[in-house]
Amino acid sequence: MTWIRHTCTVCGKPASYRCKYCGDTLCRAHLPPEMHWCVGLEEYKRDLEARGASSIPFKLKPERSGWSDAKGVHTKFGIFAGNYSFLLMFLISISFVLQLLIPGYTEKLVLIPRLVMARPWTLITHIFLHGSFEHFFFNMLFFVFFAPVLERKIGSSRFLLIFFISGIVAGLGWSLTSVSPAVGASGALMGVFATLAVLMPRMKIYLFFFLPLEMWITVILFALIDFLMIGSGDMIAHTAHLSGLLFGLLAGMCLKGTTART
Repeated sequence: MTWIRHTCTVCGKPASYRCKYCGDTLCRAHLPPEMHWCVGLEEYKRDLEARGASSIPFKLKPERSGWSDAKGVHTKFGIFAGNYSFLLMFLISISFVLQLLIPGYTEKLVLIPRLVMARPWTLITHIFLHGSFEHFFFNMLFFVFFAPVLERKIGSSRFLLIFFISGIVAGLGWSLTSVSPAVGASGALMGVFATLAVLMPRMKIYLFFFLPLEMWITVILFALIDFLMIGSGDMIAHTAHLSGLLFGLLAGMCLKGTTART
């Protein structure tokens, strides 16, 4: 068994604690949520008011897979270890560049509803494609705001499952309701967003960068807009968004139930 030497995400010093509200690895000095950038700060304050909960839930335990010994943390994924949301952003960015450089690249990977049974891999590959720079830019902006937060909240493995299954469900939902080809990570991201909304409903975001709304209100607003815009011909896969969002809600409820029982 190989022991891991963890480092604090704030100061870089050796760390042996994990914040239960955001999942960050921290030293004792930076463990309280008010001492680090904690997405669960409001939940922590409510817990303190309700029952005086401690922000020190447990010490980190030894792990196996891919870590080095006490000289530092190294994994086969390097800087992306524990940050798979950023790895996905990197891969999607590379794929968008390849779309611009390689003729026929998009056509090989695009989701075409009538061919989905013959090309089932496109239920995943379409997530890594985008139709324009604006489409790519806004999806990545959405990604950087919410995906890392969910990954820290539930862990990398669960995050990857939710992202990809949301994307697959979004592709299936679109294939059942349309005959037009589809590309984009929007359906997968709606699953991520909806899961986060269930787990952290009181988390505040700034819609359009100036309108403060809690997550649960925002997810209802997004769902309502997509529902009303179905069939509008605006070249947006609204049923894919709704399908990914529905799966995200179910995943969030399952995760919340699991957390409550542990």
